[in-house]
Order: sequence, then structure tokens, then C-alpha cells
Amino acid sequence: MQYSARVNEQNPDPQPSLLILDDEEAIAYPIAKYFRSQGWRAEIATEAEEAEALVEHRRYDMFILDLRLSSYGGAEGLEVLRGIRRSNPVTPVVILSAFVSDEMEAEARRSGADHVLSKPQPLKDLAGLAARLVGSQLG
Repeated sequence: MQYSARVNEQNPDPQPSLLILDDEEAIAYPIAKYFRSQGWRAEIATEAEEAEALVEHRRYDMFILDLRLSSYGGAEGLEVLRGIRRSNPVTPVVILSAFVSDEMEAEARRSGADHVLSKPQPLKDLAGLAARLVGSQLG
């Protein structure tokens, strides 16, 4: 489902913009490539600090975040989510993680996630959800 580009006030670029936060490049790069093929401007961060810096200096229409960004079993993605919500209270955020428990999903939703999905997800379905979420924000 290709996204029909519209300009919004926060992001004057007619392409919808997306930040993908995932420490696994084998996951992040195919997601970004697919979204770009659908008309999105997709950027990748592989560490929480990198994502936080991008969020501070750029505008995005949507975020896709992994919860775990290290092998230590933490939930660094939740901290990034909380930071996003402080500066972007209505921008859609989707959590996409292999480590989604009921407790983690509840915490992600309390922190402001719009959707919490388990990996893997078909790229077509993920892009369709993103287009619906961003379309409702721009429409």
C-alpha cells in the first residue's frame, strides 16, 4: 500500500518520514528499504542514544521501535519511547519486538505506544498500519 504524500506542518517534506530503531541491522535495513519503496523517507538508528539525537534534531511522522537494544535483556526502547512522547505527544509510535510479554506490552502502552507488535511482521502489513496511522494524523 503506497502512501499518498501530503505535507504536514511539522514536516514540510511531502514524503512521510519514519525513524526505525532496531539494533539488528538485518531487520532494520529491510524495513527501511521496503518503506522507501512505498514512498517514505526512512532513517535507521541502531542505538538508543542515536535515536534520541535524531528525535531531538529532526521531525518524523512515525516511529517504529524495538524494545531490546542490547544482549543484556533491558528495555532501552521504552526510554526512547518516553523521550519521544515528551516532545512528540501525538506522533504515532509502533513497538516491534521479539520480546513482547503481556507485562512489557502494558508498560509500552502506558508509556505511549500506539501499537505493540511481535516480530516478525509482514512488511506489507506493517506499512499498511503505518499509512493508516500517519494518514489519520495528517488528514
